[in-house]
Amino acid sequence: MRRNHVQLRISTSRQAFTLVELLIVGAIIAILIALTLMATNMAANSAKEAKTRATIQKIDTAMQQIFEMSDEKFRSIKNRIDLDYPLVDEEGRQRIAVHFFRDQMRMEMPQSWAEVYDSNTSNLLGPIPITVGGNTYPGEVSPFLNYYWQAYNSAKKSPGRAALLFLIIQNLNPEALEGFHGSEIADTDGDGLLEFVDAWGKPIQFLRLAPAFRGSDLQPDVLALLRNPKYNQNSDNEDWWIDGLVAKDPRLLAAMAEATHSYSDPLIEGRNTIGWFLYPLIYSAGPDGKYGFADENEKPGTKQLMPPTVGADGILDPFAIPSGMPYGSEHFDNIHNHRWYKSF
Repeated sequence: MRRNHVQLRISTSRQAFTLVELLIVGAIIAILIALTLMATNMAANSAKEAKTRATIQKIDTAMQQIFEMSDEKFRSIKNRIDLDYPLVDEEGRQRIAVHFFRDQMRMEMPQSWAEVYDSNTSNLLGPIPITVGGNTYPGEVSPFLNYYWQAYNSAKKSPGRAALLFLIIQNLNPEALEGFHGSEIADTDGDGLLEFVDAWGKPIQFLRLAPAFRGSDLQPDVLALLRNPKYNQNSDNEDWWIDGLVAKDPRLLAAMAEATHSYSDPLIEGRNTIGWFLYPLIYSAGPDGKYGFADENEKPGTKQLMPPTVGADGILDPFAIPSGMPYGSEHFDNIHNHRWYKSF
């Protein structure tokens, strides 16, 4: 009996956990849970980024196939103009050919609904003429333009710009759609038109021409060519870009000339190179769901989208609007096909 009594006293004399010890254990558990959730979230985002890159790479391949077909189209336009306008000098014929080709690209691969219809008249935006040597050459309407016009009119509401990318591939390279899964295509805004979507369910956007896009290894970085810190900021450079072109800022013009010389358009033949090589930009908003790129401009004080702009030489000017220009820091997590920040 005595031995049992002693053992009982020993066993009941153990101390319980103190409040401090419980708090420490609770904090450790909370930290472990937070680290686990963080690791899980990072792994999920990494998987989504990989899935989005794969989707964009498939779109990029489909667009490359379309552009390969365009190579032959430009040569055909060039040959036809040489035959149709023998009295126009070589430079004039080249200007007409480049303008007609860019206009065909605009009608066949529109990057904005402003390239499909005139927001002033709400009518189809047909071929844009060019004037050379006092004579006006009207161009030819692309049979594909009406395809986008019908899609616009069939939409349940004002359609989003991302739908154009899906329509382009559906129209010009339909076989490529067989390589996409159901999770990569959706109607995110309920307008009745499909879009390619990233792994977060956001539409993948498209710019046929993005001259103000920064840091690309596929086309010249015009801001970097300026070699001026004022113009190398990653935000809100739209005003100086437009004003610089209108006022013919010598620094901007010099950068454009350098880009033209170093990155000339391979489709354009002859000594009088017009424009520089620009690669289509296909991009996802990334994990934060925010794009952070300039994609469309509105006329000041209106809700009307800016239509294609003809430059001083009469040629459609892709550089009149700072398409692809980054704003703030939202673009840093974007995933795209220019292998910048997020490389394949």
